[in-house]
Amino acid sequence: MSYVRRRPKSAFYAKSKPPHIVPVTPAGRDKDPQGGFGDWTLRAGDKGQYLARPPVTVNFKGTLPEFRNDSRLSKARNDFIKKAMADEKARNEAVFDQALMILSQSPTGRDLLERMTKAGYEIVFDDGRTRSLGAGGLCDPANKKIILGSTDDPEYLALVLGHEAVHAVQYTTNNIFPNSSHTPQTAIKLSFAIEADAYAQQTQIALELAHGDPAGPKSQWTMGGPLEQMRKRFKNIVAAAEKTLTKKENLTNGAAVAAAFEGFYDNIVLRSFYEDAHMNWSESLAPQIMRKPEDQKQHFFRDLASDDIASNLKHKGVAYLKQHTPHIDFGDARHSGLTDETQKRVNGFYTGFRPDDPQPKMKTFGVHVKDAAKWMFGRDADTNVVILKNNTVVRNKKRGGPKI
Repeated sequence: MSYVRRRPKSAFYAKSKPPHIVPVTPAGRDKDPQGGFGDWTLRAGDKGQYLARPPVTVNFKGTLPEFRNDSRLSKARNDFIKKAMADEKARNEAVFDQALMILSQSPTGRDLLERMTKAGYEIVFDDGRTRSLGAGGLCDPANKKIILGSTDDPEYLALVLGHEAVHAVQYTTNNIFPNSSHTPQTAIKLSFAIEADAYAQQTQIALELAHGDPAGPKSQWTMGGPLEQMRKRFKNIVAAAEKTLTKKENLTNGAAVAAAFEGFYDNIVLRSFYEDAHMNWSESLAPQIMRKPEDQKQHFFRDLASDDIASNLKHKGVAYLKQHTPHIDFGDARHSGLTDETQKRVNGFYTGFRPDDPQPKMKTFGVHVKDAAKWMFGRDADTNVVILKNNTVVRNKKRGGPKI
């Protein structure tokens, strides 16, 4: 089988190609009253007509796996594979440089990249892991890695990197990741919350790239491609955020992020996917850790208060839900409700693993979408989840590598 493969493209094509980057110091126009251009020290565009911020410095480690000579193959075949892998590596690095430059133009993107890098995360391309899960990117908090899949679309890659960076920051700074101490229904509630946060900040990044930074120069580099991609795939999430932009300040004060967060909860495909993923995880893990009566005191027993969730979801260091939706209740049907199918699985879980407990009282929300994982990734849901077991990341044993 030939190593050379067709490079995958993003699910949605960018309508505009990112302008060529011209790294020269700008001068002569759009100066602020203090002189200079602040962070906007580069020019972008085929004629250098736009001002741009420099890319954030990150720990990029290239493409995996590295080439290894195979003694079973001829020299010609090894040379062919070596060159193909070198070409793939060069293409990945070129697209990554563009994606990093794009993401660095967003105030939210810059903040996430800086926090993630400070926490020690590295970034690599590894198609073996991303393709096995049908995902564009993964966050592996156990090894502090963001894992990207090859693509020729830098705008798409910028959005993927931004989404996974949210998860890296969540894991590093917050204590709301599902773990084996949480009941199955609580784990699903927390999964909804951390994913809603990631999609909301991904939407914020796309909005900032399209509208520009209000604090920046008039001729700053903007682009509409990422926002168009988000509109096509997550229409309701983006629409919720854009409704807030009738007030200019809502682009910068976290209101758009809070609105996008709420928009996530209307997406029944995403909800069904995370319900399935966490029930699969709970049902497969419980037989391994619930072997003695005393194990019930350590596993699958705990809930998390609504205020603890809202306080630990932050945009640029600010608990935006506390500010813009102070009365949000993560115990209501919208934020914790489950479909009838999932409630039956939760009841079965209690019967099998916590038989002395009363059946939990759950709220109902939404309609279960069969094969939701195939709608999203084309894979089984239980290969696309990462969860914490006593603050330690547990991978599904069927395939290596977590998907958040």
